[in-house]
Amino acid sequence: MNPEREETVIVIDRHGQTTELKGWRRWLATGVGYLVVALVALVGIALLLGLAMTFAMVMMVAIPLAIVLALIAYATGFLKVDVRKDRF
Repeated sequence: MNPEREETVIVIDRHGQTTELKGWRRWLATGVGYLVVALVALVGIALLLGLAMTFAMVMMVAIPLAIVLALIAYATGFLKVDVRKDRF
């Protein structure tokens, strides 16, 4: 038995021409691929985290603040709520 193993090769076929990446070029191509995938994942996670934090801030701050301001406006008379049952 021969203990040698064959080198892993990345094969690129474009426009009928075949290019094989071996050695340090294969390592470079693999590293760039992993870097691109990691950056896309990082941007996606940051986008989702930003949307989640914005939604949470709206739910925890803006809506209760709007309710409190509406109650203050109603109590001071700036918010007119007219309920007339004989209108129609």
